[in-house]
Amino acid sequence: MVRSALLVGRRGTPLCLTLLAIGIGLAYARSLGVGFYFDDAYGISNNPAIRSLWNIPSFFVDPFAIWTDHTQVDLRPVLLLTYAVNYAISGLHPWSYHVFNLICHFLAASLVFVIVRDHLWRPSSEAVIPAVAAALLFALAPVNSQPVNYLWARSALLCTTLYLAAFLAFLRGRRALGALSFGLALLTKAIAVTLPVMLLVQDFLYRDRVRYRTGEAYLRAWRRLAPLVLVPALLDVAYLAYRGAFLPAWAAQARQASGITPDTWFMTQWSALLYYVHLFVWPDTLSIDHDFPFTTSLLSPRAWLSLPVLVLWVTLALRAAKRYPIVTFATVWFFVTLAPESSFAPLAEAVNDHRPYIATSLGLSVLLVWLLDRATVRLGARARPAFVAACLLLSAAAVSFDRYRTWQWGDSLRLWEDTVRTSPNNVRAWVNAGQELMSRGELATARRYFERAREVGPGYAFVYMNLSVLEAHEGHLDAALGAANEAVRLRPDHDRTHFYLGRALEKLGRRGEALAAYQHALALDPRDAEAAEAAARLARLTEDEDDMGAGLYALRTLKDPEGAAARFRRVLARTPTHYGATYQLATALDLAGHADEARPLWEKMLAMAEASHDEPIVEAARTRLARRP
Repeated sequence: MVRSALLVGRRGTPLCLTLLAIGIGLAYARSLGVGFYFDDAYGISNNPAIRSLWNIPSFFVDPFAIWTDHTQVDLRPVLLLTYAVNYAISGLHPWSYHVFNLICHFLAASLVFVIVRDHLWRPSSEAVIPAVAAALLFALAPVNSQPVNYLWARSALLCTTLYLAAFLAFLRGRRALGALSFGLALLTKAIAVTLPVMLLVQDFLYRDRVRYRTGEAYLRAWRRLAPLVLVPALLDVAYLAYRGAFLPAWAAQARQASGITPDTWFMTQWSALLYYVHLFVWPDTLSIDHDFPFTTSLLSPRAWLSLPVLVLWVTLALRAAKRYPIVTFATVWFFVTLAPESSFAPLAEAVNDHRPYIATSLGLSVLLVWLLDRATVRLGARARPAFVAACLLLSAAAVSFDRYRTWQWGDSLRLWEDTVRTSPNNVRAWVNAGQELMSRGELATARRYFERAREVGPGYAFVYMNLSVLEAHEGHLDAALGAANEAVRLRPDHDRTHFYLGRALEKLGRRGEALAAYQHALALDPRDAEAAEAAARLARLTEDEDDMGAGLYALRTLKDPEGAAARFRRVLARTPTHYGATYQLATALDLAGHADEARPLWEKMLAMAEASHDEPIVEAARTRLARRP
């Protein structure tokens, strides 16, 4: 058996970490240019909360700060803090966001290495190579490419890193560091609440079996567990109280898909858990937005085929507890860390690619390494070289896939067209692909995508909002209004439907109705910056029209140039580049005998007229400026 001295004990740590860094660097070298996609718009690129570091205190008490859509709320202040720091560094240039993600991913993989080496693998004298293998397979697993590339998935990435840090700190008796890391993990994402359970599981499985031969003997010594679990348990209680104090009562309901009950969610997750295993082993259907069906009956094959497999898996893992505690631990880690999102609490999406990130860290990655070790152990002296070769081969394949997947993430259209391919019944995927095509001027293709989206999800309001925009682009203003009205009918509670109705009405010249639509959008969500700007603009236009009309009446009918000038000045105070007000004020001042005041306005008028190639006004301005004064 080949045993490198460099990989024995802690002396091999720098080499192992270097290997991790090289692997991650090769896999994600292209990630720095990946932009903001999908939910990034709501949580990052369009979120005013992260635009100033002065907003950081509000992140801890304002559940609306996390999302621009007022229908979604949560408390993830540490996550928002990291986005605010990134924005302070690079604005909406994504490179700093991705540097942070890569650092987190490297730290998470490094923690996997240390935990497996020091606390999970037996015998510990042979733990270094399996530990670095587990860390590599976790770091390079294609299913984990989404938490690295998708900036809004940072919650899973950062929470897992802090969770692993807290787990290691508590195992080593460093309770202050553990408490700090765990508190930060909780303030990043609620999935961290399971830490006390996993600390107990590790302690029980790796207990002194001479001293605590049975579970009963272990429980009788419960007082010794207090230093291990008391602090994280108290932090859990405090965290739940904190959420209860600041989250509105409807928060949990807002996060779940419409009509999905806890029992439906629970049954759906049986097949979802196995789907995550499938994606970890064979990542052929990775997607930013899966079209995963819900299981509504125990008679569904997804239910009665999945549940026995899960039961068998857990049974075998529990039976292996004494001989192979690492198998039991990794299995329990997989199920327990996924439990907050994959048990009874319904969410908007049945599955997503970043949800299993925490479960793969000390779960699936460790199980795969153990299986490879068992498969090669019978080779005798060739066992370790065969094990290393298998792990390196899998890592090389994973790097190649990660690079391809990151290439897909590098272009929004590539990403959404791949999503349509893997999830052809996903209405959101068709809409998002259509949006990207429309932004590139490919209107005919965009229309085909939107029409397909309407076939797949006729009740999805965003289809009609986008169709309204497309119809307006093509000059079909009545059709644009019809689509916008349909969006409002489907989602009268959503501010964006009223915003797009306002846009359609404004293009038809129905400014009063458009202003009312924008104002209603603002009533639904006072933070809607686009609606606020549009409403203010229309309000200014209405005032401008009133003042222009009154000024012209005073000038032409009442022969009152002083009164007219006052009106035109009001217009220019609101809209300094108003073409008509500039011309009419210059004229009124001349008629009122204020030629000195009029002259700068004629100079301004000349520049504006030349820029717009308005030859009659250019000639009039030049003629006036030729006179003295």
